[in-house]
Amino acid sequence: MTRTVTIIHPGSLGDVLLSLPAIRALRASLPQREVGLLAGREVGELLQACGEIDRLFSLEGDALASLLAGTARPRAEGPAGESLRDWLSHGDLAVGWMADPDGWLAGRLSDLGVGRVIVRSPHSADCRATHQADRFMETIRETVSAGPRARQLRLPGEVLATARMRLEAVGALRQPRQPLVFIHPGSGSPHKCSEPGLSACLAGRLQTQGAIPMLVGGPADSEQLAKVAGLCAGRPPIFDGLDLLSAGGLLAQADLFFGHDSGLTHLAATLHVQTIALFGPTDCNRWAPTGPHVTVLNGAPCSCREQGWRAVQQCRDKPCLQVPAERLAFVCRQGLQRSKGWCRGQPARNPAPCHA
Repeated sequence: MTRTVTIIHPGSLGDVLLSLPAIRALRASLPQREVGLLAGREVGELLQACGEIDRLFSLEGDALASLLAGTARPRAEGPAGESLRDWLSHGDLAVGWMADPDGWLAGRLSDLGVGRVIVRSPHSADCRATHQADRFMETIRETVSAGPRARQLRLPGEVLATARMRLEAVGALRQPRQPLVFIHPGSGSPHKCSEPGLSACLAGRLQTQGAIPMLVGGPADSEQLAKVAGLCAGRPPIFDGLDLLSAGGLLAQADLFFGHDSGLTHLAATLHVQTIALFGPTDCNRWAPTGPHVTVLNGAPCSCREQGWRAVQQCRDKPCLQVPAERLAFVCRQGLQRSKGWCRGQPARNPAPCHA
């Protein structure tokens, strides 16, 4: 069996996509190894379909439970657990991006035959880098050479073809071609979302400018989507309940994406779509996607972020998420103008600045 590299990443979609430069650096520094990822099923399937990893071990299965079962063999170990054990027995390296305060996980991986083990959380206070993507790189600094050039995530042709069929079905691929804009009014937390009226106002302004606005949502966004749609004068198409690969296929067709601090915003940016990201209570200097195709917006400074997440949850005014509709529309117009000449294969050059 080919020698292997294993990456354990229990993070959410956005967090996994921020680790993609580090995953690519590991792959480039350890050629002729197959790279396996232990992560959430949907994001893992996305990266596998795009050729970023070779093997997926789903967190929704029994692979992690088997790994953490201890040295004694569990009574009923499923096929995923057996497969992971065999994979690790051929491992040259395992990287665990999670906390392991007593070193138990690192020891377990070594016991299962992995040649070298790195278990370090990029959320740890001892990481010196500011941006989360740089923190992932910091955890593997002694193992990899300089990270590879940033590049667009490339989806399979059949995924893109299916997405185009979906867009044709709602009349979004008209002739002559009109700019396509996806608006994601939700996020992993309602405390990171602007008022529905802002997204609805943007949709209306885009329509008057000849663009086709469409609403897209993740698993927890149905309520927010309904609120925005109810405020829109012209009912925009809504894409909700799609699996991650299908959602990615749609976003890849867009000329512009607007969203908050969310996994779909990171996905659009990773696909090198012109992306407008509205950040409020979370620190854009650490969590925002980067690249010349990304513009980050902020509202007024808010003290609740420094007071902790409980204060964020109790904040009612959300000044950090309030931006004038005119300003948002202007920034979107600029993004659409850039998208016409933007080469999506062009490497990202500089982190996107946070704009007050």
